[in-house]
Amino acid sequence: MRTIFWRFAYDETQLQSILSENKLVFPNLTEWPLSKNSEDKVLLDIKVGHYILLANFNLNTNTGAVRGVGKIISKDDTEFVVEWRKPIPFWNLSPNVQGGIQQWRNEGVFCFDATPVKHYKLAPLTEKLFKK
Repeated sequence: MRTIFWRFAYDETQLQSILSENKLVFPNLTEWPLSKNSEDKVLLDIKVGHYILLANFNLNTNTGAVRGVGKIISKDDTEFVVEWRKPIPFWNLSPNVQGGIQQWRNEGVFCFDATPVKHYKLAPLTEKLFKK
């Protein structure tokens, strides 16, 4: 079952720039030749109220480090407006070996299924991070 939580890989040299702007920034999806997602497919599925986790995958430790979290607050004709926050300390996610690791390796952008969202406690973490 699909959720409101998305993983977006990012260029680590651009993290501060991404977090300082209110834009949705896609990674270069050509870096994931096995990816099933395209920018067009993602743009059809992503909605206002969804969360973006800027997370890169460490192949040595099989973990994803979330360095930025965005909440989509609106959409105009051509682009989404995102409110970015920086989780401190960063969130370290450990996908399971039965498919989670493969998805992190093969997809630069994906929507989390319900089971990992519950496992990672993404709902309470994002709620706390975006509490006014």
